[in-house]
Amino acid sequence: MKSIIQFFEESVEKYESNVYLWEKPQDKYEGTTYGETRKQVYEFAAGLIAMGVKPGDRLSLISEGRNNWVVGELGILYTGAVNVPLSVKLNTEEVKFRINHSEARMVLVSSIQAAKIKPVIGECKTIEKIIHLDTQEEYEENEIHFNEVRKIGREWLELPGNSEKFNEIHSAVKPSDFANICYTSGTTADPKGIILTHSNYVTNVYQSYSLMDIPSFYKTLLILPWDHSFGHTCAIYAFMGKGASVASVKTGRTPMETLRNMPVCLREIKPNLLMSVPAIAKNFRKNIEKGIKEKG
Repeated sequence: MKSIIQFFEESVEKYESNVYLWEKPQDKYEGTTYGETRKQVYEFAAGLIAMGVKPGDRLSLISEGRNNWVVGELGILYTGAVNVPLSVKLNTEEVKFRINHSEARMVLVSSIQAAKIKPVIGECKTIEKIIHLDTQEEYEENEIHFNEVRKIGREWLELPGNSEKFNEIHSAVKPSDFANICYTSGTTADPKGIILTHSNYVTNVYQSYSLMDIPSFYKTLLILPWDHSFGHTCAIYAFMGKGASVASVKTGRTPMETLRNMPVCLREIKPNLLMSVPAIAKNFRKNIEKGIKEKG
């Protein structure tokens, strides 16, 4: 079996010029190829290494879906560290519990989610750095922007011997190494951290191929939370393995605005395959039936 790193590298070699990620920063979608995604991953991972991240460390990620969600996770994995993806639906106390329980050293966060973390960051004893995915007006000493980490990484990779060191670090990651800690909802007791290895993900991806065909020209719009194990495995990684592409819903200023963006993004991306859950499928059906009735 392979690690996620080997799995990604093989896809880049096969599909380097294919678009992997679609994002809508302004008024239209822009594509990022597999090759460009790998370049960004290398820079971010190298930046983390330069900032002291070591194999086995935990870093947390809480954000709405976007390109840098994927680049961030892969960057973490390339250092040999473990990603702790958190649901955007969590409240401040729930986020704090998971960060402390996982002993995360750093947290990658969007602007909307940063509002949950900042009030309790002093109570998150292991957090050394907040990595912002969105531009802030000002940064505290323990804060940095995602692109600044990439800049640190670019400069670090240019120093003698560091490119070889980087290759040694990510080549040493084994399929049996931990990739994620995914938390249960905590409905009946404290949330449990489920440890998933690289091979857990890759094995599930290969199993998914027996149930769905994904040609390299396929696109999906990932409308599920990106930390959701279904979307995580069957969209982000399953599409990766086939050279296909994943689009994110344009993030609004509020969760409700993001939700309202979904139908527009669906029309623009025209996904060939859509990952859903019963509650979302029910809403789709309701809106379709309503439209049919209105048209007579």
